[in-house]
Amino acid sequence: MFPNGAEFALSLTFDIEMTPNFPYWTSKWNHRKGEIDEGTKLYLQRMSDIAKGYGVKLQFFLVGSALEDPYIDYLKKLVDDGHAVDNHTYTHVNVKAKTIDGLQEVYANAPWRAVGLTPLEVIRQEIRQTSDAIEEKLGERPQGFRTPGGFEGGLDDVPDVQDVLKDEGFRFASANYHYPVDPQVRHHPTAALEAAFETSLNKLQPYRYPNGLLEIPLMGITSIWAFRHMDLDRWEFIDLIKAGVNHAHANRQIFSLCCHPSDIAARDPHCDMVDAVLRHALDKPGGCWATTNREIADHLNN
Repeated sequence: MFPNGAEFALSLTFDIEMTPNFPYWTSKWNHRKGEIDEGTKLYLQRMSDIAKGYGVKLQFFLVGSALEDPYIDYLKKLVDDGHAVDNHTYTHVNVKAKTIDGLQEVYANAPWRAVGLTPLEVIRQEIRQTSDAIEEKLGERPQGFRTPGGFEGGLDDVPDVQDVLKDEGFRFASANYHYPVDPQVRHHPTAALEAAFETSLNKLQPYRYPNGLLEIPLMGITSIWAFRHMDLDRWEFIDLIKAGVNHAHANRQIFSLCCHPSDIAARDPHCDMVDAVLRHALDKPGGCWATTNREIADHLNN
């Protein structure tokens, strides 16, 4: 099923944006998601170095407005190191919005940005601007797309957005997220968190939308849920991911994990997560295909 006879596949994916509540609980970033701070830039370089040491490529999804920064050597390094950098919209818009105000705080504050456009037209424009910017600044056109925010059921209820992504040439989307614990309750028992992780992996294996677009969901617990909602410390988070790796290995599954460098940097400053998870996965009997969503899409599309 997997290249080189591997027992399972692991893709570590990271959304490059600034996240509210990190690095401090009072941090607010919704209207300036692309203003990547220096700590996050340095952390991205550290992540890349660790992965490179294992001979592994990582999967990134970039908010296009980050490319307005004149200092993007940290992004060029990701591409030079062979990692995949794909599309996460330009300002982190809600791709299911039905009103201009509902797209993003920047449009609610400055509705003239979208004068004469429908919400869907703004979404298409944001996606295309990001692809154009990545191609111009980083030298390659994105092949995949991750929605800002994961949705139960992915894009099942917005076929018009599925068609936009297909029209824009994407080979895969990453939109579906399911982690069945109450986000309003903190400090769940470890057994409940692991059971929810296994349910997520079982339910969210890749599939296709009716128009043929491949969906590679966000599996397990995201770093935002782990740190903001569940209040896990870094080693609780790492051990939970390791349990997910064990389940994926035992069931010969694809495991695509979603994290955010801006919040991991605040909770895991030494980058233990990338190192510990890759070491754990690559030591599994039978082999792990440690890869990117792009390469998973190549494998499944072919």
